[in-house]
Amino acid sequence: MKLRCEYCGNYLSETDEVCPHCGAPNPNLARGAAGEPKTIEELRAFAEAHHLPLKQMRFFLGENCLEPRAFGIYRADNGDFIVYKNKSDGSRAVRYQGKDEAFAVNELWQKMRSEIMARKGSRAAAPVSRSPSGRSRRGRRGPGFIIFIIIALAMLFTALRDFNSPSRGYYSYDGGYYYYDSDDWYYYDTADEDWYAADVDSDSPLYSDSDDYYQGGSYDSGSEYGDFRDSDWYSDSGGSWDSGSSWDDDWDSGSDWDTGSDWDSGSTDWDSDW
Repeated sequence: MKLRCEYCGNYLSETDEVCPHCGAPNPNLARGAAGEPKTIEELRAFAEAHHLPLKQMRFFLGENCLEPRAFGIYRADNGDFIVYKNKSDGSRAVRYQGKDEAFAVNELWQKMRSEIMARKGSRAAAPVSRSPSGRSRRGRRGPGFIIFIIIALAMLFTALRDFNSPSRGYYSYDGGYYYYDSDDWYYYDTADEDWYAADVDSDSPLYSDSDDYYQGGSYDSGSEYGDFRDSDWYSDSGGSWDSGSSWDDDWDSGSDWDTGSDWDSGSTDWDSDW
C-alpha cells in the first residue's frame, strides 16, 4: 500500500525505510522493536558498538550543539528531551520536545539509520571496467537494467492506482477518531478506551477526502485516542521491519566508518527541517 510522506507530500510504500523522494524516515514503520535504544546512553553505546563516527556524522548525543549542520538530542533543564537539527544557516528545527525519552531517542536513531542507508545506496554504482587505454568506463546495461525498468514501471502503476487511497495512520473525522490500515478502518471508543472495527463507506468524505482528516502515522501520546499499536487489531506484518534481520549489515558491512574516513557529512540535506 502507498502512503503519503509527511515531509514532502509524495507517495512511498509503507515498507520503505525512507521516502525515496526526500529521504525522510518513514514514521509508519513500527517502533519499539526489541534491541532499539530507549535512552540517550543506550543510543551512545549503540553508536560505539557499531563504530559510528558521530563527530563526522554531525550527531551530538546528550549535547545542545549550537554549531550549524548538526543533529542532536539532549535533556533540557525543565526535563524535556529535545531532538533538533541545526541547518546550514545556523537556524534550528526542533523535531521533538517532551518527556518521552524513548520516543525522542527513536526519532534521532531513525535519522541516523536513514543517513547510513543513504550512503550505502550511493555506493551501489554501476560496475567500472578498464579500457585498454587505462580509462575507466561503465559496464553495459544488461538484462538486470531491463528488469529494473520493468519493476520501476510496475511500481509507478501501483502508485498511480493507489494515488487516492488513504494513508495508514490516524484520522479525526466528525468528532471521532479513526485508524486506517490495509483497506480496513477502525474507530476509537473514548468511553471504552479501545479500538473497534468500523464500516466506512467508500463514498464517505473520510475515505474520498482522507487527506483533510489525516492526523499522521505516528502516535501522539497527548492525543485523546489510544495507541492503535496496543489494540488487538494491530499487526506489524505489513508495515514494519524486523529488527533482527540484517541490522548489523545495515550499520557495519563494508564500511570504514570507525575511522570516519568513509563518511562525508556534506552529502546531508542540511537545508530541510529534518
